[in-house]
Amino acid sequence: MLDDKEREKVREEFYEWYTERADTYQSSTGWQKMWNYFLDVTKKEYFVKTVRDLKKKYNVPEAGFLPNEEGYYLDPSDKIKSIPGQDIHSDVMELICKKYKLHAADYSEVILHYIYFNKLHPLMELGSCGMFRVSDVISEKEDPFGEYLDDSDDEAYPIAIRISPYASQRDIVNFVKNKSIWKEEIEFLQKKYRDESVSIGKIRKRDKDLEKRNDIIYKNRDKTLKEIRKILAGEKIFLDDGLISKIISLEKKRRT
Repeated sequence: MLDDKEREKVREEFYEWYTERADTYQSSTGWQKMWNYFLDVTKKEYFVKTVRDLKKKYNVPEAGFLPNEEGYYLDPSDKIKSIPGQDIHSDVMELICKKYKLHAADYSEVILHYIYFNKLHPLMELGSCGMFRVSDVISEKEDPFGEYLDDSDDEAYPIAIRISPYASQRDIVNFVKNKSIWKEEIEFLQKKYRDESVSIGKIRKRDKDLEKRNDIIYKNRDKTLKEIRKILAGEKIFLDDGLISKIISLEKKRRT
């Protein structure tokens, strides 16, 4: 039996290992492309309106729930409005995740946290929120939540490469790099399931200062150019009317 000090050391070591593994996933180009796409989705008028409507429907405060005294964001399910035959989790999956081809099991949790607390951050679970998922397909069939996870995987990852337990890293890399296999099998299936209205992989990471500037302009788009200029000047941002008009036009296209 471990004493309290030893148990704490084991927990710390596991947390360090787990965080390092999660960071490995989140530093990959596939994960970054997917997360940038999701951040772009959160700017869409449909997303903003749906989040606002769900807050109102389930009596979630507009500013979100507050963390407890220790600073933890606890599940506030007991505080939201109960509606027979309906629940906020299912609404998020149906209204947002399906529309934008987001992995329902992953992104429903991210979006719910945003609805509840106005905080936007990815899950720390290994392989979550990215473009790839490593799965133990045998054990997943026995999982009590298997059907729910399978449906989410089918929506986000409709193509699989099943790997022999005896394949080496080089075997796997050579298989994927084979031009004929890539073009005639993998890329062929990607095109079959690809929705051209979904811009995953096409969204570039944006400069945070430019994002803040564009958010200010778009938020005040119904004001006169003179008023917008004055608001920007208060933020030490100085633009002429022509550029402000252009940004409004571009942001409208991006967010619809």
